[in-house]
Amino acid sequence: MTSQSTKTLALLGGPQACPIKLKRYNPIGSEEIAAVTAVLESGVLSQFLGTWSDDFYGGPRVKEFERAWEAWFGVTHAVSVNSCTSGLIAALGAIGIEPGDEVIVSPWTMCASATAILHWNAIPVFADIEAETFCIDPSSVEANITEHTRAIVAIDIFGHPANMAELSRIAKQHNLKLISDSAQAPGALYRNHYAGTLADIGVYSLNYHKHIHTGEGGVAITADDTLAERMRLIRNHAEAVVGDMGHTDLRNMIGHNFRLGEIEAALGTQQLKKLGKLVAGKQAAAERLTAGLRDLPGLRTPVVAPD
Repeated sequence: MTSQSTKTLALLGGPQACPIKLKRYNPIGSEEIAAVTAVLESGVLSQFLGTWSDDFYGGPRVKEFERAWEAWFGVTHAVSVNSCTSGLIAALGAIGIEPGDEVIVSPWTMCASATAILHWNAIPVFADIEAETFCIDPSSVEANITEHTRAIVAIDIFGHPANMAELSRIAKQHNLKLISDSAQAPGALYRNHYAGTLADIGVYSLNYHKHIHTGEGGVAITADDTLAERMRLIRNHAEAVVGDMGHTDLRNMIGHNFRLGEIEAALGTQQLKKLGKLVAGKQAAAERLTAGLRDLPGLRTPVVAPD
């Protein structure tokens, strides 16, 4: 044995391999600071009103951020919310989930993927996960479908997209809605489509721990005009405006404040411009770790599907 191999590991009281304290990573740059400063100087930190007017949809920064998200992901509608959890609740409410309905979801996820179902007094039904990707297993989803099943929530866990081709087939065959919890996967690709864009509704997180962040926040996307409007209603005290707007489908039109502020929206607009670079950097770091650890006995490194 070499003298290096006989040293006591730092874990067991030996010397630290990196004795200096690393500088905290900060993805906030001058662009974000300037954007936030402009909001503060305007004095308008939120422009949402819970009454029927143009301000029911938020202020100028919120609208700018949503248009930027739509353009980046090539989607028809982006609805900003104050968290991905709020986005999941709004998405499930928008598709009409009601008490007693069953929604199939993965158990290997952050709790909000399931508690958003419970919010509407519906029943989360857990399907198994794939052994390699840890994403929800389509065969287990199909095995758990009953006469009460109304939707599937697929999670792109750790940024790896779920098998959307097979899940979409199952959803279509059984007349189910498909929601993509892409909280950890903005910018990830599945068959040259962005994660989140292949479901009826896709939801992303802007939480501090994600690729890009506004502190807290989220975005829900859809190509369906009706679903988009229902999410906007659920986001902003729907019951106060449904009469003036002429809505007759009142399912789940329960008042919530899921609104994103102008400061967060301004941050998100600037952060979104960096998404491609940030994702590429994280992928490169992950690939380097995988290459270095792949042959270590007792450790199984992540697998990335060919598509």
